[in-house]
Amino acid sequence: MTEILESIPYKGIRKAMGRHMEASLSIPLHYQGIYVDVTDLLEFRKTVNAEHGSTVTVNDFIIRAVALSLQKTPILNSSLNADKTAIEIYKPSNVSVMTASEKGLVAPVIKDAQDKRVFQISEEMRALVGRANEGKLRPDDCSGGTFGLTNIGKLNSYDSVPRPLPPQSSIMTACTARKMAVVLDDGKDTITSRMMMKLVIGSDHRVTDGVPLANFINNVKDYLENPKSLM
Repeated sequence: MTEILESIPYKGIRKAMGRHMEASLSIPLHYQGIYVDVTDLLEFRKTVNAEHGSTVTVNDFIIRAVALSLQKTPILNSSLNADKTAIEIYKPSNVSVMTASEKGLVAPVIKDAQDKRVFQISEEMRALVGRANEGKLRPDDCSGGTFGLTNIGKLNSYDSVPRPLPPQSSIMTACTARKMAVVLDDGKDTITSRMMMKLVIGSDHRVTDGVPLANFINNVKDYLENPKSLM
């Protein structure tokens, strides 16, 4: 018999998240990915924080970009109802942000993110992460999500195959940004070094097709490559 090093109880947050992921296995998913040039975003973030004395993160900008893009591609801000008779499209962009807290993986929600400035999103995320680390998240903190977002940028991971958190139909992963050789569209095919981040979106194929996925992820790309548009 193999010696056991440690036995970790399967309960609480871990078990609840496990049940959601088990449910997601029945969903027929399709994926698209795109590379985004975040060189200007990284510099813009530094400038914003220096000028405002703030601590806005790259993820705060991504949340804002996702929220605005959902308003342009509302079919991704949806779910298949319980009896599978209708696709319900939601009005607000309520972004569930997958968060690796000290108590386990949780998904607090930034509600009505389309109406909130980056600074407000940043403040709410800090509060939610703080409560998550203390194990004090309220039920309302994690309810009402309409779209999922996970950021693995700090994990030195360059690709992902995300699964939506039911009943949400879609989720996007932001991977680690890294320097890459890029050919500029300047008429001279100039090769230069830029900070590139891969975005991957996974969605329920019963609800969405390839065109809205492409439209959405390209909208996110446009926002992130023009960070002033997110302010």
